[in-house]
Amino acid sequence: MNDEWKPALLRVPPVLHRLWVYWIPLLLRRRQLTVLGLLIAFVALQFLIPSRLVIGGMGAAGRPSVAVGVMIAFLWLVAAIRPHQLPSGTAPIRVLICGFVALQLFGYAIGVDRGPTPDELSSANMWLIFILAMAGVALAASDGLRDRREVDRLLCAVVLVAAVMALIGALQFFGIVDLTRYIRIPGLHLNAEQIGISARGDGNFPRVASTANHYIEFGVVLALMLPIALHYALFSPPGRTRVWRWVAVGLIASGIPFSISRSAILTVMVAVSMLAVVWPWRQRYNAGVIAILATAAFHVVNRGVLGTIKGLFLNADNDPSVQDRIARTDYVIDLWSLRPWLGRGAGMVTPERYILLDNQLYMTLLAGGVLGLFGLVMLFFVPYLLARSVRLRAKDQETRHLGQALAATLPAALMASGTFDSFSFSTFVGTMFIIFGAIGALHRIVGITVHSPLQLAAPGDRFVTSPLMADIRRRLRAGMARGPLLARNSR
Repeated sequence: MNDEWKPALLRVPPVLHRLWVYWIPLLLRRRQLTVLGLLIAFVALQFLIPSRLVIGGMGAAGRPSVAVGVMIAFLWLVAAIRPHQLPSGTAPIRVLICGFVALQLFGYAIGVDRGPTPDELSSANMWLIFILAMAGVALAASDGLRDRREVDRLLCAVVLVAAVMALIGALQFFGIVDLTRYIRIPGLHLNAEQIGISARGDGNFPRVASTANHYIEFGVVLALMLPIALHYALFSPPGRTRVWRWVAVGLIASGIPFSISRSAILTVMVAVSMLAVVWPWRQRYNAGVIAILATAAFHVVNRGVLGTIKGLFLNADNDPSVQDRIARTDYVIDLWSLRPWLGRGAGMVTPERYILLDNQLYMTLLAGGVLGLFGLVMLFFVPYLLARSVRLRAKDQETRHLGQALAATLPAALMASGTFDSFSFSTFVGTMFIIFGAIGALHRIVGITVHSPLQLAAPGDRFVTSPLMADIRRRLRAGMARGPLLARNSR
């Protein structure tokens, strides 16, 4: 050791010296970096850092969460090329995500062959970085989560940060404090002015986005998280944990109207309706009563907000945003007809060169043609089938309900993608790819196959009914068994 450091070292208190020399290296050696830890770090960065704070020079793809996603993708690739590092057997989510990435690479090549402008090429490069990062997150979750406990921890972490995002939005809505103005991190810069708080409706009610990039994204993401939050609240153990989980449900549910968005309201209606499909009638009745009482209480506390949202639907014919979207349809059809099958190139339909489209289905149709739109639909449809398989065939009520809660988010998210350009918003995309990965992990861990039998509800099941086809088969078999018995008795 250099002699000039000895006096300074001697002045360090013995406790701190022992901590630095012995305990910290020991903890670093014993503490392994797990897939779950990386995914929770991704989720925290995605939800808690304002969307417009990015690494300088990288644009929208420079969010810290995207950088973590790129690292996760690289680690998954290293594991994939090493033998026996990934779970064995066919993994539908792995095939789906890798196929979607391959489709984007093919679309990128098509666009480059077309001869894009520098701005289009730059946009496509950022798009590829973004998609590779999100794909890495989904693949790591699907292949890296080891058991059901880790799946629950990841989804509970997403519910927690969504509740915190809703709380930040509530503080903005009531004018208490805008925390996003005080979040400044060294090395990160605003790539655009903070979206702030706007006004909407005749009453000029505040419209908030919290840490999301737009008001619509804020409301839609919370609407997608509500079924998952409800699942963990319904199946929480008694005590303090149950209280906090219901608090999270309340924060997420109350935050949705603060976005004052048609897309958010439609999304929550679809998602919760899809979840309620598996509930017994008693549970549906209870949920309906609670929803009515909660809506009435919200109306009393925030007079006029629900009326403003109602007006968004009733006055759609006179709403400029709705009319503009309808007017763009002819332009989209004309531009699509020039390259109908392969499109103009993945990530190359920029609003600066073409038009601002509040419709992800239109954007995908222009960028990837019919093939690209088919890939986008499959990205939602295949995980929906897997989650429904868990709902139909898992052996316990809680797992079946979780499968339905995850499945409910996918039709709602696809519907929402028809009302705004959803894949232009990283929090929405990050949420969906986490859900894709969680579905893949749950499907693998539970061990669902096409040969797994449909599961009937047990007598004590309160939240999940028997699958319709399984119940019909049971009734038919019971009727067929009673038939010979009645015939014998009649003799």
